[in-house]
Amino acid sequence: MPTRIKRMEKRISAIVCCLVAALLFANTWQGDFVYDDSRAIVSNEDLRPSSSWMDLWSHDFWGTPLDHAGSHQSWRPLCVLSFRLNYFWSGLNPKSYHLVNIVLHSLVTLCFTLLVRPLIRQTWIRWIVSLAFAVHPIHCEAVASVVGRAELGAALHTLVALLAYRAHLKARGRRRSSQGTKETTRNTIKEDDDDEEAKEEDKDEEEERRKKRKRFESLMESTTRAHRNPFENRQSLLSLFIRRVTICCCWSDPLKKIQYRVTSLTSSNNGQKPNRQQRHHHQDDDQQDGDEFERNRWRSNDKKKKKRKSDMLDEMPYNRPMDRGGGSCVYLWASLTAAGSAILWKETGMVAIPLCAVMELFQHQFPDASKHCPETPSNRQSSDRNNRQHHLQERRQCDNNKKSTAFGNLALLGAVWAVQIGLRMYMLGGVGSSTTSLPWFAAADNPVSRDASLLTRTLTFLHLPAFNFGLLLWPAWLSFDWSMDAIPPVSRLSDPRNLATFLFYAGLALLAAKLLKNLQQGGCVYRNQQLIATALSFLVLPFLPASNLFFYVGFVVAERVLYMPSIGFCLLLGAGLENMTGKQSVSVNNNNKLNRLVLKLCLAVTLILWSVRTFQRNGDWSNEEQLYRSGIPINPAKAYGNLAAILARERRQTEAENAYRQALAHRPNMAETHFNLALLLQSQGRHQEASSSYLQSIHYRPNLAAAYLNLGMLLSKQPGQYDQAIHWLSACSQLDGSGVRDPQAHRQSQIQALVSWGQLELARGHPETSIQLYKQALRRWPTSVQQFQLVYHSLAEAYQSIGNYLESERWFRTAVEQVRTESKQRQHNNMRQQHKRVTTVSSPVGVQQPTRSDQVAAHLTYARFLAKNASRHDEAEQLFRQAQLMAPTDPAVYMFTGQFLLEASRPREAAESFVRAAHLAPADFEAVFNAATTLREVKELDRAELFYRQAVQLRPHDVTVYRNLGALLHIKGQWREAEDNYQLALRLVPDDRITLTNLNRLHQLVAGRSKSQQQQSSNSNISNSNPAAGSTQDRLPSTTTES
Repeated sequence: MPTRIKRMEKRISAIVCCLVAALLFANTWQGDFVYDDSRAIVSNEDLRPSSSWMDLWSHDFWGTPLDHAGSHQSWRPLCVLSFRLNYFWSGLNPKSYHLVNIVLHSLVTLCFTLLVRPLIRQTWIRWIVSLAFAVHPIHCEAVASVVGRAELGAALHTLVALLAYRAHLKARGRRRSSQGTKETTRNTIKEDDDDEEAKEEDKDEEEERRKKRKRFESLMESTTRAHRNPFENRQSLLSLFIRRVTICCCWSDPLKKIQYRVTSLTSSNNGQKPNRQQRHHHQDDDQQDGDEFERNRWRSNDKKKKKRKSDMLDEMPYNRPMDRGGGSCVYLWASLTAAGSAILWKETGMVAIPLCAVMELFQHQFPDASKHCPETPSNRQSSDRNNRQHHLQERRQCDNNKKSTAFGNLALLGAVWAVQIGLRMYMLGGVGSSTTSLPWFAAADNPVSRDASLLTRTLTFLHLPAFNFGLLLWPAWLSFDWSMDAIPPVSRLSDPRNLATFLFYAGLALLAAKLLKNLQQGGCVYRNQQLIATALSFLVLPFLPASNLFFYVGFVVAERVLYMPSIGFCLLLGAGLENMTGKQSVSVNNNNKLNRLVLKLCLAVTLILWSVRTFQRNGDWSNEEQLYRSGIPINPAKAYGNLAAILARERRQTEAENAYRQALAHRPNMAETHFNLALLLQSQGRHQEASSSYLQSIHYRPNLAAAYLNLGMLLSKQPGQYDQAIHWLSACSQLDGSGVRDPQAHRQSQIQALVSWGQLELARGHPETSIQLYKQALRRWPTSVQQFQLVYHSLAEAYQSIGNYLESERWFRTAVEQVRTESKQRQHNNMRQQHKRVTTVSSPVGVQQPTRSDQVAAHLTYARFLAKNASRHDEAEQLFRQAQLMAPTDPAVYMFTGQFLLEASRPREAAESFVRAAHLAPADFEAVFNAATTLREVKELDRAELFYRQAVQLRPHDVTVYRNLGALLHIKGQWREAEDNYQLALRLVPDDRITLTNLNRLHQLVAGRSKSQQQQSSNSNISNSNPAAGSTQDRLPSTTTES
C-alpha cells in the first residue's frame, strides 16, 4: 500500500472512530447528576469559589481532608480541578459536565486508534478493534456518570504517554541507524580516497613517461637538424652540446631548467629572438614543469575532493534535525510528563510507567538489527580482513550503546515510578502525616472481605477477575452497584464458577508462556507477539489495584474500573483475529474467502448489538429513578433503597414506603434504609413506627449521628419523653467521628444535637445549662453560617431569659456583624476573581459562605429584639429598613416590618407593609389576611374586601375568613352578601359565638330598616372581630421565627 494511502487510512480511521464514540454517547449530554455525582459535585465544597485552590491537593475526591479518619483516600486533584472549572463555567448545570466527559472519551478513542495502527497488519482488523473500543457498553458508567471522568482522564494521559514513548523509541532508532550509516559512509569515503590517490599516482607516472618520450623525440629532431646544417641559424655549438647532455641525463628536472635557461641565454646573447616554434615550445615546458603549477594543480584537486565528501555527508539521513537526538529527548520527557499527570487523575494512572517499561523491554529484546547497526561489508573489493574486523568492532560497540541506552531509560522510568509511588503513599495518610492508612469502608460495600473463612475469600477474589472479563466479553447485565449480595461468594471447591476461574487463568498463563518463550529464544519477534504483550499489559496492570488480591477495596465489581482494561481486551481481540486470518493459520482454499466473510459479518453484528446496548444503557444513566430501577434485577436491596429515597423526595410516599419495605426484605441490616423509612413515617405523623425505625438504624450503625438527633427531637415533642430525648441528644453529641463516611454531616448533627438539648433545658427552666451547651456547640465550630446564626441567637435568647440584656444584645450584634463581615469578604473575593488575581480571602475550612437570606435573618432577629425596648425603636426601624434594602423581594421582611409598625401604633404604615408582602407572596394566607385586617382598621374597606376575598380562595374552610368578610360587608351595607358569609361560617363552626352575635344584629338591623336611627346605632354596635368582639388572632398577624 502506498505511503500516501496509508496516511489517509490512518487519518480517516482515527476521525471516524472518534466521531462514532461522540455520537453514540451524545444522549448522555442531557442527563442529570446521578448516584455518586451528588456527593462529588453538588455537595463538594472544593468546587466552590469560596474554597481555596490548595484544598484540591489536601482533600480527597469527595472534599474530605485526607488526614481525616473517614476520608476515602482517593486523591485525584486534576479531576476535581476539572470539576471546579466546570462549576466556574456553568455552575451546577449538568450538561457542561457531561459534555466534557463525551469529549474525553472521544479523545481516548482517537489515541487508542493511533496506538493500534502499528500493532495490527490488516486494515479491517484495525477498524474492528477501534470501533469495538468506541462502542463497548462497559464504558457507559465511566462516560455517563460525571465521576467517571477520573477514569477517562487517567486513560487519556496513559495513552498519550505510550504514544510519546513509542515516538521516542522510533526517533532513537533512527538516530542509532544514522550514526552507523555515518561511520560506514566515512569508512567508504576513506577507502575511495585511497583508491583515487593510487589511480592519480599511476596516471601522473604515465603522463610523465609520455611527456619524456615526446620531449626526447623533439630534442632528437632538433639535434639531427643541427648536424645537417650547423650554421643554419646563429646558434653556437654550445647549444648542441647542452642538448646532448640533457638527453644523456634522462631529462632530470634540474638539467631541464638549466637547459631552458641556457638556451634562452644563448639565444639572447646572439641577438636573435627565438622563432615561433621555439618560443611556444619553451613556454609550454615552463608552465608544465614549474613548481608553482604543480602546487596549484594539487590544491585544486584537494578542494574538489573535500567538496565531494561534504556533499556525500550532507545527503546522509543523520543530518535531519529530529534525528540528532533532540526529538528523542522531547518525546521522552513528554511521555514522562503525561505519565506523571495520569496519577493525578486516578490511582490507575500509575500503570503508565510500567506500560512504557514493557514497551522498552520489547524494543530491547527484539531489535531490528538492520535498522540500528551497520552491516559488515562482504562484497566490497577494498574490504579485507582488517576492514571486516573493524566493522565487527563497530557492530559490538553499537550493541553496547543500544543496551546502555535501554538500561538508562529503564532506570529513568523506575526512578519516576518510585517517585510516583512515594508521593501516593505520602498522600495516603494525608499531607504532613507520618503514617499511612488504607481507607475504611463499610462491610456492605465488600462483604466478602469481612468473611471469616479464608477459603471463601480466596476463591471469591480469584473468581472476580474472571467475572470482570466476562463483563467485557458479553456486557448484557450491567448495574450501577455490585455491592452487598449482588455476587454470591464462592465458598466451596465444587462451585461451577471455579471452572470459569480456572479457564481464565489458564488462558492468561498460555499467553504469558508464549511470550516468555520468545524472550528466551531472543530471535526475531512478529508484530502479533508485541500486540499480545501490549494487550496483556493493559488487561492486567490497571486492574491489579482493584482486584482485592493484594489489599481490600471498597467495592466488589465496578464497571468504570474496567475502562482502561477494556483497552487490553480490544487489543486481545485484535490479536485473536490476526491469528485466525493470518497466512500461517488459514490454509489457502476455496472456502477461505467465505470463512473470512462470515467472520466479518459476525463481528459487524456484535458491534451493532454493543452499540444498541450502549445507547440503551446511556438512557438508564439519564436520571436516578431509571438508573435504580435498572439495577433491581442485580442488586435489589441497594436499588430499592435508593429508589425509595427518590420517590420520597417527589412526595410519592406510598410508593416510597413500599420500596423501603422491599429493600429491607432483601437485606434487613441496612441502617440508612431504616433511617430514611423513619423520616418518611415521621412526616406522616406515625411517630411510634418512626421511633422504632430510628432505633433499628442505630442498632445496625452505632455511629449514625443523624439517627440519634432525629430520635431525640422526635421524643422531645412527645409529652413525658424529655428525659429520653435528652439521653439520645447527649449520646449524639458524644459520638466518635472516626471512620464515618461524611465527617462534615456528622459534626453538623452533633452541633444541632447540642443546640436542641440546650433548648430543652431552657424550656425546663435551666438557662445556665443551656448557655453552657450553646457555648460547647460554638467550640465545635459549626459547619455553616446558618448554624453559627442558630447558636448565636440561642445564646442571646438564653441570656434574655435570665434578664442579662447586655449579653443578649452582644450575641445578637455578633450575629449581625458576622454576616456583614462574611458578606464583605465574599464581595472582595468576587472582585478579585473578576480581575483574575490569585490571592483570595477565604473563610475557615468547611464553613459555607453566608447567603443573602442569612444576612436578612440576622438583621430581622436583632431588630425584633430591639423593638421590645420602646427607647430603641429607631435602631430597630433602621435594621428593618436595611433588611428591606438587602432583600426587597422577600415577603417575610415586610411581614416583620408591618408587625413592628403595628405594635408601634402606626397602622397605616403597617397596612402598606402587609400589602407589599401580599403582592410579593399572593399565595401566602398570612400576608393576605394581615393586609385585609389592617386595611379594615384604617377604613380602606374596598381594598380590604379584595384581600378578604383572596383569603377565602386560599383557605375555603377557614371560619375566620368568612366571619371577617361578613363583618366587612355588614359595615358597607351589603347585608344580603354579609348574611351569606355568616351562614358559611356557621356551617363550618355551628356554635361560633362571634358569628351568631353578628348575624343576630344583622337580622335586627334588617327588621328595623325603616328607622335610620336604628341603622346608625346598629352600625356602631357591630362586632368586627376586634378585641372587644373576638380574639386578637383575627386582627393581628401570626408571627414566625427566623433562625
